[in-house]
Amino acid sequence: MRTLWRTLGAALFSFTVSRRQWMWIVQNIMFSLGVLLLALGWGGPVAVKILVPVYIVISGWGFGLNIIALFVGYDRIFKEWERLVASPLKLVEYFIGLTIGTSPPLLTGILVLVALMVAWGFDLTPTVAVALLVSPIAMVLGAFLSLAIVLRIRNPMNISAITNPLATLTTFLPPVLYPPAVVPEPLRTASVAVPTVALAEVTKFLSLGVSTLPVELCTASIAAWLVVTTIATLKVLKWGLE
Repeated sequence: MRTLWRTLGAALFSFTVSRRQWMWIVQNIMFSLGVLLLALGWGGPVAVKILVPVYIVISGWGFGLNIIALFVGYDRIFKEWERLVASPLKLVEYFIGLTIGTSPPLLTGILVLVALMVAWGFDLTPTVAVALLVSPIAMVLGAFLSLAIVLRIRNPMNISAITNPLATLTTFLPPVLYPPAVVPEPLRTASVAVPTVALAEVTKFLSLGVSTLPVELCTASIAAWLVVTTIATLKVLKWGLE
């Protein structure tokens, strides 16, 4: 019970801070609507069914990469970390609370997207369910990758200068929101090494049974990235006074 209350306390604290950024909610809603209209306009219902679950997973990736890393980085830089470490709060409770407290923009964008799909008559029950299961893995992977870099930064002005380009680089440049088939070999197979590509392909396979790239390679890529980023993050993320 104490773990629950500590986690909820961390969530409330994070929400109190993040609610001042209400434009994040508006931004996520606009981006969700834009992605939906783009898919519907260029590829029709088929493209929508493929892109929606991928977008949900990539939203989780961006949330971990950008928001979680941003809050943790600022807590470290502005010495909030010492107060948290000195409290009864545990590291796992801190991260779960932080994730819950800062998740409204992410959840709002996904809910609006799903509501629009239902209103337009799309049956997305299996695809959305799979995407929601894969999304936490994407969020953890994105957060660990970003934290491995961000926690080595001392200037707070440099955090978003790292996370924003990193999110753009891993989301829009590789074949994530567009088919890998347009990329020539051997770059197409090599793109499996990019975590977002692997996450997108696994999501499409689990939700729709289709995948351009070998699912085994994609799964191995995700597992390798989880191991590497976890080790790299734990080396710089120490729950103790420094």
